[in-house]
Amino acid sequence: MTNRSVLTSTGNTKDLPQLSDRIRLTNVSVIKEMMYLGAQERKRGKDIVSLGVGLPFYPAPKEIHDHIKKVLDTKTDIDKYTLLTGLPELRDIFAQKASKELDFPVTSDEVLITAGSMAGLLYSMLTLINKGDEVIIPSPYFSSYGEQVALAQGKVVPVAMIEDKKTGFRLDLPKIQQAINKKTKAIIINSPQNPTGAVFSKEDLTGLASIINGKNIYIITDEVYDFLVYDNISYFNIATIKSLWPKVIRCCSLSKKYGMMGWRLGFLQTNKDLLMHILKVHDASIVCAPHISQEAGIKALTMPQDIVKHHVKWLEENRNIICSRLDKLSDLFTYVKPRGAYYVFPKYSLPLNSIDMAKKLLYEAGVVTVPGIGFGPEGEHHLRLSFGSPKEEINAAFDRIENWWKSSKK
Repeated sequence: MTNRSVLTSTGNTKDLPQLSDRIRLTNVSVIKEMMYLGAQERKRGKDIVSLGVGLPFYPAPKEIHDHIKKVLDTKTDIDKYTLLTGLPELRDIFAQKASKELDFPVTSDEVLITAGSMAGLLYSMLTLINKGDEVIIPSPYFSSYGEQVALAQGKVVPVAMIEDKKTGFRLDLPKIQQAINKKTKAIIINSPQNPTGAVFSKEDLTGLASIINGKNIYIITDEVYDFLVYDNISYFNIATIKSLWPKVIRCCSLSKKYGMMGWRLGFLQTNKDLLMHILKVHDASIVCAPHISQEAGIKALTMPQDIVKHHVKWLEENRNIICSRLDKLSDLFTYVKPRGAYYVFPKYSLPLNSIDMAKKLLYEAGVVTVPGIGFGPEGEHHLRLSFGSPKEEINAAFDRIENWWKSSKK
């Protein structure tokens, strides 16, 4: 089995006889592993710059902070649990928003407030997947999807995307159709996509819907970057295809849109019959999303949204900077220009596996990147680079990579 764990390769983990089978088959996300190794280097006094973690550089808007200060002073039950499903006001607001986005009615009975979209994704796996069930994921894919499927004792079926320099990464519909069998329980769609920056077209997503219509297969859609598309590209949400319902689970988040990653607030939307069973996992794990975060969510969704347009503009500028820096290293990197999210997924020319390449850049250049193997087998010989950091940090990282590359060629 191909090693996809950086911590295992560096001797930072050891086996224990009491571990469950599901934990033996699961890794910490390779993204978090690289963050850990970068922190270890800083602890040793090394100066480290990061292109690894998927954090946008902007803070949550001041309006949200001010609202929370007021809530802390005035709301007497802010320290208490909310209802299991979340604050009714927030669920109503999200349901109204979803109704507009999907162009059909959504009620609050179909909405669960979660601790980030990651919780909703894991709940979906634990609710739907039996041991041996298969989950199709276009590959490369966000590393935690695979670990969540493993925790549910399912099997990931990666289907390689088409890597096209002109149109970006695309779904390979014939390959997806070939991968479907009696064990297929779900397909995960993430658009705009982590780690490639792909934005799947309406044509491809309606084609996928045609393939699975009438089959007992759920679409699980991770919409964390739904606001973040560039070059005036049209965004199409597969959840708007009414014929796919009720076998759709939407996992949404405020983290990237409003700079609220640490607030851990997300939304799960699906049919209310399934939601009643998803609540079993939610109740057995966290009881409810943090009350104070839900109050912040109410403000985020009801305040003027001009700040979101600024966030997109800033990140598009960062996208252009990182692409320009990659162009100057064309003998080391080739890449597909990202059309959304804030990641680029270049292929490198050195004859190293991606874990060794990422370690080389960390220990020799002082730059954190993320090895592509952590995003599925199709990610090998790639690195994920985030351009969510401030411009100065992106340029500092590439200055180091350029100097390292010049020294390596001597």
